[in-house]
Amino acid sequence: MKKISIITSKKYLKSKQYDSLIEILNSKDIEYEILNIDENLDKKITNSNLIISVGGDGTALRAMKIAWLSNLPVLNIGSGRIGYLVNSLNDIDFNKILKDKNVDNIKKRTPIIQNQDENLPAFNEIVIIKNSPTRILDIEIEVYDQNVKLRADGIIISTSLGSTAYNYSAGGPIVQTSIESIIITPISPFTKFPRSIVVDSSSELKINIPKKQHYSIQFDGVEEYLSDTKSDEKFNYKLSSRNLKVLEELDIPKLDLFLNQILR
Repeated sequence: MKKISIITSKKYLKSKQYDSLIEILNSKDIEYEILNIDENLDKKITNSNLIISVGGDGTALRAMKIAWLSNLPVLNIGSGRIGYLVNSLNDIDFNKILKDKNVDNIKKRTPIIQNQDENLPAFNEIVIIKNSPTRILDIEIEVYDQNVKLRADGIIISTSLGSTAYNYSAGGPIVQTSIESIIITPISPFTKFPRSIVVDSSSELKINIPKKQHYSIQFDGVEEYLSDTKSDEKFNYKLSSRNLKVLEELDIPKLDLFLNQILR
């Protein structure tokens, strides 16, 4: 292991998890750099072998995007509130990770959903949502060569990893992360529409937004696209053939943690 990039925010620099991580790296003479995610960090990292994030799910998602762009493996360490994308520092075998010169040998993977632009990956979900609270959004969806018209506040296009996030809040199903799928869930539908549709990993969704509508598209909660359509707009979404390299499995064993929170 040559060098590690640690991605965190200022509020986590005084956390026990951060201090423990630095102590481990120093004890093993591992070179590292600290990158502050609060400084609009959104770039490729070219001089490291591994990215480690320290923080909550929000920090983890941003670190995962940077890891994706940099084609590097990532390890997410939780600090503070409960997170579903992060790992406990106590559960991580750093001896195995740090002595392995080829991190690819121990990587695990999680699927990514994306549009035509590989710079806009989503690990949880892509959300197309109206901008005006008093308007409704017309959406046309094509999947399996079938066309569906929907009127709703918006639509969530989720990975199985993101099934416990916004998808679940909107009434969508929980899907085990080992099942590579795309989940389509409407937000407050006005027309009759199944609560969700789950399609297989080979499917490509074709979304058409008719003209004269105001809406935005968010990738994992970050607004990346704002539209005031003067003509119909079309988007294609599918699971990427290039998966993110993750050192700890983001899988359904954390379902018990999730259920304990919502059933209290």
